[in-house]
Amino acid sequence: MIENINSKSYECCIIGAGPAGLGVAYELVKNGVKDILIIDKNKLAGGLARTEVFNGTRFDVGPHRFYTKNKEVDKIWHDTLGSLFQPVTRFSRIYYKNKYFNYPIKPIDVLIKMGPLGSLNVMLSFLASQMSKKNKPITFEEWIVQKLGRKLYETFFKTYTEKVWGIPCNQIGAEWAAQRIKGLDLLEVFKNALLGGKNKKIKTLVEKFYFPVLGAGQMYETMCEKLVSQGVELMLESKVIRFNRQDNTVKSIDVLKSDGEKININAKQFFSSVPLAHYFRMLNPVESHQILDSAEMLRYRDHITVDLLIGRKKVFPDQWIYVHSPDVKTARISNYKNFSKKMVEDENKTGLCVEYFTNMSDNLWNKTDEFLAALAISELEKMCLIKRGEVQRYWIIRETEAYPIYYLGFGDHYNLLKSRIDQFVNFYSIGRAGMHKYNNQDHSLISGVLAARNYLKLPGSPYALWDINVDAEYYESA
Repeated sequence: MIENINSKSYECCIIGAGPAGLGVAYELVKNGVKDILIIDKNKLAGGLARTEVFNGTRFDVGPHRFYTKNKEVDKIWHDTLGSLFQPVTRFSRIYYKNKYFNYPIKPIDVLIKMGPLGSLNVMLSFLASQMSKKNKPITFEEWIVQKLGRKLYETFFKTYTEKVWGIPCNQIGAEWAAQRIKGLDLLEVFKNALLGGKNKKIKTLVEKFYFPVLGAGQMYETMCEKLVSQGVELMLESKVIRFNRQDNTVKSIDVLKSDGEKININAKQFFSSVPLAHYFRMLNPVESHQILDSAEMLRYRDHITVDLLIGRKKVFPDQWIYVHSPDVKTARISNYKNFSKKMVEDENKTGLCVEYFTNMSDNLWNKTDEFLAALAISELEKMCLIKRGEVQRYWIIRETEAYPIYYLGFGDHYNLLKSRIDQFVNFYSIGRAGMHKYNNQDHSLISGVLAARNYLKLPGSPYALWDINVDAEYYESA
């Protein structure tokens, strides 16, 4: 423990002001618990779903849609923002070999753009995959190829997935595909698109979603404001540097504030969205070598957004474009003005976000802001989306541990760490980073809500938090 520092005590301490942490606070306050401290390393609430504002232009840290089949989450969202939470009609495309394909896939669009020979190859590859003997898929590649055929896999999955995760698809576990695409019947989607199926019950990608008028972060900033007004304490720009434990009880945490002040926080119960691997590294006394070795085996993908202010009223009609072409490094491009017109202060300008997925050890992560901006601009030019002279300003955001990686062989280490977490009597790991799960906003928020219910021992508890986004249906619209 750090000596000679201020100490404070609370009933509950929440680490992370993203969807999961605020879900905890929401449920605690709802049930009368208000002696709460929320700590976050950023200057804004929202975590990965926060909204940064540069000279009146608003940028999310990558595009965020608000869509859920969980009615309770949906009600929390609508109750929080009311009329400031508005429906959006989705339009998105895939960029592949200098062509833009509609996504969700439209049959005529695919046939025209792939041409007769390309379309024939897709259909033959698809039919071959359906007639071949199927073993249980082990890798992401095997999972997709079995369902769609190799040609569709190579066209619509391989390059984009490898850009995002930084490893070959044959080194990514099939459980990632099963989790993220479960319930979304890709077989039926592509069969309908390419072979003209007429099944009206086919599950398709959601064509409408909700979005806060001032960006995803508006949801969580508003939640924070309401919680603070009811007595919750919020400590931003503060980083947890140590978890002090006695056996299986977390007694306190040491926090470093942006001004250099160190504070020791005591609490009866802790809820943490700190990356799971980092939690074990920060425990004092230290964990066993076996636990620490497993923590070292958890991997994360880091994330760079290049935010650009474009001096043009309209640039492209999509909310976002998936970039599958290997000749550019970017994986996704978003136009926030098409989420909400209020994301841009000047209606004659447009805010674009160009995303790069990388690791802190990569050269790209360590490049200057000027280099990253020049790269993004040149790639947008190559895709015929903008002209260099239209770019008026740029801003760079680097985000560490943005995506937990599901590589082959990580499962044994992960399961060991989950079992160890469950041995702590006053600690819950929540959210995407805390649970090392590629959760959406709704999954993260409900992980916080259910963790709070477990602490309060409400009817229905204890809830199996690790099962969130595993057994529940995952698809976007039926």
